[in-house]
Amino acid sequence: MPDLWRPPVNWLDVAVAVTVYVLACVAAWLVAGFVLDYDLVARDTGRTGHLPYAYAVGWLGIAVTVMIVPLWMLRAVRLRQPAWPTALLAFPMLALAWVLGLLTAIFAA
Repeated sequence: MPDLWRPPVNWLDVAVAVTVYVLACVAAWLVAGFVLDYDLVARDTGRTGHLPYAYAVGWLGIAVTVMIVPLWMLRAVRLRQPAWPTALLAFPMLALAWVLGLLTAIFAA
């Protein structure tokens, strides 16, 4: 018979995770502002027809990060695992989204 007892939820861990997630949302707002700088890459070549694809990759990656990380945090809380390390995953995911958009702007030119 499986063990039905689970440890109680650590509310301090949840508070830290929510704080880290709010900071990640602020970082996402800042990174989204830098997505518009992809046109600096296109100025060199003069071809800007590919920029909507680069913008879509960058903004979609940011949006997916902001929507997926809280789901992972809730799963960690439900399983009584530490949630704040999961919230920290938002920062490298935001950086990756921006870099993928930049690479799209560079190589699609």
